[in-house]
Amino acid sequence: MRVRGGGRTSEWIEMKESDNDSACCDPGTPAAAPGRGLTASSRMAFHAIRRFCRCGTAADDTTCRNCQHTCASRLMIQPQLSFDGDPNGPVYERWREQFCRQVANVDFVPVGEGRVHRTIAPAILPRVRLSASFGTPMSFVSLGTNDELIITMSPNSPLSGAMGQRPLEIAAGDITIGDPSIKGARVTQIEHGNFQTALLPRKALLRVCPNAEDLIAQSIPGASPIASMFLRYYDLAHAYARELAPAELDAVSQHLFDLSVLMIGARGDVAEEARTRGLAAARLETLKADILARLDSPALSLSVLSAAHRVSPRTIQLLFEQAGITYSGFVLEQRLLRAERLLRNPAMRTCKIIEIAHLAGFHDVSYFHRVFRRRFRQTPDDVRKLAGDAG
Repeated sequence: MRVRGGGRTSEWIEMKESDNDSACCDPGTPAAAPGRGLTASSRMAFHAIRRFCRCGTAADDTTCRNCQHTCASRLMIQPQLSFDGDPNGPVYERWREQFCRQVANVDFVPVGEGRVHRTIAPAILPRVRLSASFGTPMSFVSLGTNDELIITMSPNSPLSGAMGQRPLEIAAGDITIGDPSIKGARVTQIEHGNFQTALLPRKALLRVCPNAEDLIAQSIPGASPIASMFLRYYDLAHAYARELAPAELDAVSQHLFDLSVLMIGARGDVAEEARTRGLAAARLETLKADILARLDSPALSLSVLSAAHRVSPRTIQLLFEQAGITYSGFVLEQRLLRAERLLRNPAMRTCKIIEIAHLAGFHDVSYFHRVFRRRFRQTPDDVRKLAGDAG
């Protein structure tokens, strides 16, 4: 079985299971540790997902309550997270029951006729549970067993539905808050595309943002600065969760929670604390990504970034300084690292050193040679020659 890890860009993680039914019930078979060999966040996702015995009964431990067989943990069947096929028949109904209803606590109801496709990539963080899915139009209907609040968005499909008595109509790209504690609450992804959610603990959210429930089924403009920041940080957190250590996951989770609080509308000391933590971290990551995208441009400067991100040049400098680096130091280091990678790249061997310098954003070749030698204790020619000899 293949289960996607934390991020949208993550590779598939292979989870082996025996095709021999009799092997499942051999008590003498040594049990491998559940989730062994996975990254920290993938292990969290592995243990968070309910598994089933081969008889079809949910099995939260190694003993099936139905057939009473003791099965090795590694041989328990983990329900598939995704589906691609005909929604009319036992295969879809089995996925709908074992994953949608029993794991996700949501019923997946196809919209329209024809084949159903749905890929789901979860990322489990300490304070927030993320799920990014993609596929054909679908209605997501709550079973009323989850007391969290859920931030919901689709970048490329309108959403419709109802949260109890509150109708829900959300434009593509905008954001809303759902209440999965309401049995029958429904959100429909009308067009083929993405459906993204972030589940937040209700009590923790209401403690810092008492008005959160007032925004259930209401539209939050995705183009607003704070919502745009939340969406970009959501993508970063989802994409890289599987690669982070526990302490790093905890920090990213707190930053995402802080951005959620600011987007929903916290006030006073709570807003200031969230702004200091979450907004600053998200802004810094956004700035770094923009710098890397513009690294080869001679126009890259504090003033250009300041105008693009609508913050003062001094604010940008302070964000980097609070992270223990300087703006100019970060830009120089990234340009040097890019130059070093290009010099080692066999495909760039015919390029002149001056061309490599320009591709890395250096337009003063003498300065490039000087700072490169200081950083790597070798000249650019030395690095290229050593890379060629090694190849």
